[in-house]
Amino acid sequence: FDPDFIHSNVIFPAGVIGYFFSKYLNKKHIITEHWTRVKYFSTQFPLSYWGKKAYRNAVKILPVSRFLKKMIADSFDITNNNKFEIIGNIIDSDLFQYKPKQREEGVLRLCSIASWNKMKVPAKQPELLIKAISELQRNIPEKIQLTMVGGGDKIEDLKKMAADLHVNTVFTGFLEKKEIAKILQASDYFVHPTLIETFGVVIVEALLTGTPVICSNVAALPELISKENGILCENTVEDWTKALERACQAPFDGKAISDSIKHKFDQETIGKAITKVYDDLKSL
Repeated sequence: FDPDFIHSNVIFPAGVIGYFFSKYLNKKHIITEHWTRVKYFSTQFPLSYWGKKAYRNAVKILPVSRFLKKMIADSFDITNNNKFEIIGNIIDSDLFQYKPKQREEGVLRLCSIASWNKMKVPAKQPELLIKAISELQRNIPEKIQLTMVGGGDKIEDLKKMAADLHVNTVFTGFLEKKEIAKILQASDYFVHPTLIETFGVVIVEALLTGTPVICSNVAALPELISKENGILCENTVEDWTKALERACQAPFDGKAISDSIKHKFDQETIGKAITKVYDDLKSL
């Protein structure tokens, strides 16, 4: 077993194990990172001690966003900027393709995709969305149809809230990617209220289908969303209501949205980026 490099995916456990392999085999170590719990992990001694060693001894760290790069650098006190190379996640651009919207007169179709779970500080904020839709529904003539794709132990509470606030909501449960692509293609907007996102796979999937995105102005999401493809909003009911209202009046070009991101995160593009890292390290 004589690899050119040891390449680990996520600091724990693979990155820590990869660190020991790299020391034992005397090989360069690379760590790809997309874990949302990096900051939390940095406080969990003694595992964080070995995580810090792994990061500091890695020749390259490949976070999926600028936001995650800063989180790693700050949490583990890594000052060598040259150690980082931002390389995004691979998204299936063959499956998530643009399809012209068939708008239904008088109906606004929204889609949200996540796992909704009860946590001390839950990452996803579906209650904000449901409350905002309830507020907006009183002020616009269109009927709002919300489709929530996913599961979690918060689903029953969300069903009750939607019913109590008279928000027309379909809960699909977990679906295969093929079915998710169809729902996104049929939706007018993708909506994503959240507190943390180190990349935003579902955001890119939505954009690839030409679906404009309304999402929280947090973490890595501003790296993906601009005025041409969506709306960023603060995590308050008032701001979410305003964002949804603006979206109703904003003309978005679905084809342009899809084309602008089509080749940024496909397998070939990400593969070439990783290969370049390998080639550059071989020449050192």
